[in-house]
This record gives sequence, structure tokens and C-alpha cells, in this order.
Amino acid sequence: MALYGHERCVSKVPIFSHLEFNELEEVFHTVNHQKMKKGEFLFMAGETSSSLYVIHKGKVRIYRLNDNGEEQLIRVLTHSDFTGELSLFSHDNQSQSYAEVLEDAEICRINREDIYDLMKKYPDISVKIIESFAERLNESESLTTNISLLNSKEKLIEYIRTHSEGSQLILSMTKRNLASYLSMQPETLTRTFKKLEQEGYIRKVNNKTYDILK
Repeated sequence: MALYGHERCVSKVPIFSHLEFNELEEVFHTVNHQKMKKGEFLFMAGETSSSLYVIHKGKVRIYRLNDNGEEQLIRVLTHSDFTGELSLFSHDNQSQSYAEVLEDAEICRINREDIYDLMKKYPDISVKIIESFAERLNESESLTTNISLLNSKEKLIEYIRTHSEGSQLILSMTKRNLASYLSMQPETLTRTFKKLEQEGYIRKVNNKTYDILK
């Protein structure tokens, strides 16, 4: 039997995708649905959050502010991605990040109490959440290393290496957000892209697509 509409927002999420149809139906009945406009926030730093948010449609960016008030992009979420998982297990469930809607979005929200009940009933969900934590921790540590040790050119080459599909890079975010993700000024990112083009490392196809030549 097929899942329709918002039910698909839980079936595509890695922590739920292994469940059987009747189990997915049970998860679906815990979901609260929200429609949100570009520029709205799922949550902001300092706010109390106790829910898991799944992106059904649209895009959401997760970022933090450093001590100087500068943005550091953490990730951009699209269909079937989720956020808010840290609040599920933290005694201090105040968010440290901002979750801003980049495109009009449909969000599936599951309360912490419902997640706990599901984890008790289906232990595999706990394993999948731990795997997701490990993956995101590895991503965060790699990003921290790149920011502290690599120069602008090296950061961009590493990003291209880890985010390309075959011999092509298709940007999943705007260059402004990519600059924030790589801890660069937008002008520096633009110059670095041009430098890699001049050196024959990449060839621009359009504003979001580059062929990788080396």
C-alpha cells in the first residue's frame, strides 16, 4: 500500500524508513503539520525546543552566530531532512542554532514524548538516530578542521571534492550561504571560484553548476 501526502515525510526519513507500513502509519499519527513562509523560523537560539522537525517541502537553513554576530551556516535542509534531534536528549533543551525557512515550506513536527514512545516500541529508531548523530558529528568535526587549517582555495577544493557527483558539482545552496558555510566573505568565495576556473580546475556551466576538470 502506498503512502500519500504528508505521510511520505516520515517514510523518507532515515530514522523511520526501515519501518513497515503499519508502523509508519503509527508514526504519521504523531505528526503535527505546519506551513511556513520564507523568512520564518522553526526555532531560534535561546528558545526552548522539544520537537523533531522533518522537512516535507521547501528549504530550511541551520546556522549559528559567533561572538562577533557573524553567521556560520551549519547545513541546508531539504525534503526528508530533519533537525531538532539534539533537543530530544538534552536536559537543557534551549536551542543554540537558528532554523530559517529559505523557501515556503511544509514541516512535519513530532513532539519529544511521542519520539520517546516510538523509540521504546521500535528500538531500531534509537539506532538510526545514533547513526545520524555520528554522521553529523563527523561532518561538524570536518568543517571545524577545514575552517581552522585550510585557506580559501583549499576549503573550496575540499568542498568540491566531497559534494560533487561524478565530474560535476551542482550547488545545493546559494553562494552567499556557501560562503557562510565555508567561513568566507562572499567576495572571497567569488574570487576563489574564478581562480579555480582560471587554473583549469573547474568550468562554469551556470550559476549553480560546474564541470570538474581535474
